[in-house]
Amino acid sequence: MDIDQFKEDEALWKAFKTGSEPAFGQIYRREIQGLIHYGKKLTPDTVLIQDAVQDLFLEIWNSRARLTDTDNIRFYLLRALRNKLSKKIPAPLTSEPKEEEASEPSIEFAILENEDRDSRLMRLEKALQKLSKRQQEAINLRYYHDLSNEEVARIMGVNYQSACKFIYSGLKILKDYIIFLLINSLISSIL
Repeated sequence: MDIDQFKEDEALWKAFKTGSEPAFGQIYRREIQGLIHYGKKLTPDTVLIQDAVQDLFLEIWNSRARLTDTDNIRFYLLRALRNKLSKKIPAPLTSEPKEEEASEPSIEFAILENEDRDSRLMRLEKALQKLSKRQQEAINLRYYHDLSNEEVARIMGVNYQSACKFIYSGLKILKDYIIFLLINSLISSIL
């Protein structure tokens, strides 16, 4: 997040806190999909996630005048959602990622690209399953939600060193496992 984005978030949040419905609508439209995506990394229960996200937006609207200021709305909402879900589920769970459709120039290209993407996603999914739930959550926050290590630590409720350890040990496991799968695949194709 650059300085302009922090300033924009700060101004948008202040407008929202004064009761601006357009500001609230902008925050909702901008953040809803990211919150739902993050929720799916914590629990596979989509109804629970949708209810928690809707409750979150209702609560922040109703208590907007009492909310603290922020210059990073995404961080604020992700942390609030995590707190809300952690009260309803015993431990963070993950679900399988959903692939999004994209338009390609030709059928042949689409088939080849889909096979390659599916193969990479399968390898990545196998590698992600080797991680602990905390490592999965930390990597999701860091790389899918583009948060800093400090923000990851605060959302997860751990110190900075622990967040870094979850991220870097998770990345090492991913790298080692993917390399193992690639070498195994190469050897199988040679034999």
